[in-house]
Amino acid sequence: MEKYIVFGPIVIFFGFFFLLIIGFFVLIGKLFIKGKNQAWKGEVIDKVKFEKKDDDTKRIERLLSLKVQLENGEIHSIPATVEFYNKVKVGDKLN
Repeated sequence: MEKYIVFGPIVIFFGFFFLLIIGFFVLIGKLFIKGKNQAWKGEVIDKVKFEKKDDDTKRIERLLSLKVQLENGEIHSIPATVEFYNKVKVGDKLN
């Protein structure tokens, strides 16, 4: 009887801890699969440059984006770095 009093709470604690670990890995797996399914595959249909002037600092900030038509027909505007913007041409396929 003393074994159950001593080891019972320990077994319950580790069982609960194990369930938390399993739940965490299931959540990470679901997020990974969801992110993989939302990958943007499509064609670049336009390249857009915006110039925004900050009134406080008088700096001009350049914002670059690509308009992409996805395989399902939706059109999205995605931000791009300078290197990627210069490398991609209209008509290129994104995977």
